[in-house]
Amino acid sequence: MTDIDKMKGFAYPTPLGVSSVVGNLPWHFGTEHLSIVYRTDPAVIESYLPEPLMPGESPDIVVIDFGKWFSLWDNLEMPFINPERTWYQETVIWVGSSFNGKQGKTCIQSWVDNDFTLARGMFMGFNKKFGQTYKTDYMPVNPKMPPLGIGSKLKGWTCAHGERLMEGTLMIREKIKYADLPDPINKQLFNIRYFPSIVIGAPPSVCELVTLHMEDFRNGDVWAGEGTINLYRSELEEYTRLVPREIIGAYYYTNGCTITGGEVLHSWV
Repeated sequence: MTDIDKMKGFAYPTPLGVSSVVGNLPWHFGTEHLSIVYRTDPAVIESYLPEPLMPGESPDIVVIDFGKWFSLWDNLEMPFINPERTWYQETVIWVGSSFNGKQGKTCIQSWVDNDFTLARGMFMGFNKKFGQTYKTDYMPVNPKMPPLGIGSKLKGWTCAHGERLMEGTLMIREKIKYADLPDPINKQLFNIRYFPSIVIGAPPSVCELVTLHMEDFRNGDVWAGEGTINLYRSELEEYTRLVPREIIGAYYYTNGCTITGGEVLHSWV
């Protein structure tokens, strides 16, 4: 018989570790973001934050981010071996949160289009589902696609299970500093890792509040301007409860980092 400790790979372990859906830490990321920031009913946001997780300093702020993520783990030759496993499209809904007086942000829903990011997201405490994200991309050597800058227009939209879920736009008006992005974009992560028990009526096997350790953080240009957001009715989703009341702004930026692990802040089990 095989000792489970002899199995290899991050998840799921196998005899060789080659076919694991997610590779070992550390995980390296570089991301393009199209973020729409708006105000909603703070009571709806609070309903997503179980104690001791609390609303943040701006309890009515929602960030919807349409992104393209470039990802590597321990196999740094992946862009050559399997390029389709080095990037994915994702839409994330962020809200501000706090824990023991520290300010952060929490992912309350996400849609991705690849298996490894779906699984890895659940390990990190992201509430991920399958879906498709589409975002405006400009190619500056295309004669009809000028370089990204003031006056450029971008759109992102998300769909899942045959439904068009949401759509956001940005009209770029200015370049700003990365530090000037609105809260909670630059705050640390407070995520909820949740795995139910297979035993009916039993408490969850894992139910914990976590944060992630990030290193080698870097960023590119940040563009800001006017934005719009439309949330379409869905029979399978709950995000329409986050009704937009006021658009704060829209932003396009890039950033990157390496996630080296995390920390359990609180366990409900």
